Amino acid sequence: MFINFKFRIGSWMSLLFPILIFGQVKETHQYIKEWIQTEQLISEEKNNWESEKATLLDLQDALSAEISELETKLEQFEKENVGAAKNRSDLSLRKEEAEETTKIFYKQIKEVEKEIKNIFPILPSPLRDQTRAFLDKINGNKSDNLPLRNRLDEAISILRNIHSFHRSVHFERQEFSLDDGKSREFSVLYFGLGVAYFVNESGTVAGWGKPSLQGWLWTRQDTIAKEVSTGVAMIQNRTLPRFLKLPVPTPSYTEK
Repeated sequence: MFINFKFRIGSWMSLLFPILIFGQVKETHQYIKEWIQTEQLISEEKNNWESEKATLLDLQDALSAEISELETKLEQFEKENVGAAKNRSDLSLRKEEAEETTKIFYKQIKEVEKEIKNIFPILPSPLRDQTRAFLDKINGNKSDNLPLRNRLDEAISILRNIHSFHRSVHFERQEFSLDDGKSREFSVLYFGLGVAYFVNESGTVAGWGKPSLQGWLWTRQDTIAKEVSTGVAMIQNRTLPRFLKLPVPTPSYTEK
């Protein structure tokens, strides 16, 4: 099964790859459905976090301010030696509740960070390089002492980078090995997080890649070398745009 892609060069470079269906219509519909679902999930995650970020930060600020205020009042009661045991007890209880809420918030942030670490292998190496600095901050030896506000900012930054990458076509130069174990440098075209195509400099070795939970899986298919080389030339503005006929692999996100 093949899908035709057409690249159109704009003020920067935008790529349009209209679909020309060959083969079984039912299977092609399934590919399109899975692609749309992946797009929607990533977009929903970004929108949800963007909308909730301000609320979460306000909650953290409010809790910190309340804890500080309660500690000040407790110290004041102690200094003034006021015999208001009940008031001191109420203030202590409110402080404990605020601290417990902060712990819950921290636990939820840790769960988000865990999910980010779990999906990290399916990210292309260029995207992993872009987000590694953010991940290191929440995954380093001193991460437990990182303020909650900073932890939230780092998580949002990673999700924002993933969303931006998935919506675009990217050209990268990468070095990796195929089944023969020989490491080569390839020109790689990433179509978001769905599929990528690679070709060497001489145009003799080519193929495609797809993401999996173990990382990107690269499959050699030298017959598409000319098409991929033409796509690289188009994105570099070295040739006129035309249709490209390239295979579309199925996703492997559920592979173990």
